[in-house]
Amino acid sequence: MEWNFAAVFEHLGFLMAGAVITVQVSILSMIIAIVLGLVIALVRMAPLASLRIVASVYIDIFRSTPLLAQLVWIYFAFPILTGIRVSPFVACTISLSLYASAYLAEIYRAGILSISSGQRHAGLALGMTPRQVLTRVVLPQAVTRMLPPMGSQFITLFKDSALVSLVTLQDLMWSAQSLAAFTLRTVEVLTVVAIIYMALTIPQAFIVNHLHRRFGVD
Repeated sequence: MEWNFAAVFEHLGFLMAGAVITVQVSILSMIIAIVLGLVIALVRMAPLASLRIVASVYIDIFRSTPLLAQLVWIYFAFPILTGIRVSPFVACTISLSLYASAYLAEIYRAGILSISSGQRHAGLALGMTPRQVLTRVVLPQAVTRMLPPMGSQFITLFKDSALVSLVTLQDLMWSAQSLAAFTLRTVEVLTVVAIIYMALTIPQAFIVNHLHRRFGVD
């Protein structure tokens, strides 16, 4: 086999357009998952057992089923059941957000529970409401412990986003598959795509490693 990257580099702009979609869907999904994950974590720790059960079921469903199955279900099955059709971008964003929020919920819960209960009791003894104790005492300390695993989760989500090409979203992997079929240079195309993914994820890995050194808890 002779390597020939000329055809790939001629259409590099096509791949980069797909990379832009990958970055957009990953960042938007992570932002939604950060907010939703916090809500699920707080519900998971609610005093009412019924609320805790609902949150636990949510977490178990999205953590115990493959992301690909969730993508296919939301994009194909959801419109059949409800009659509501969504674009590939919206379907993929919803799928990635729900999937990541389940993991982030457990990260939030672990971070919050890692703070000594004595600090909560001290805040309540000073006259703070439970909400004030959470927002002013617990969360500011817990955030530093949650940042490293949250960063790792974002990298995982970014790489998992390659699956969205299977529901016709024109991301980087979809662009790669199309270009490989057009140029008949599959190995070269996938090699370049792997380099693009590395160029996008390695800086994220450096940031996560820094967060682990800066805020990691032994």
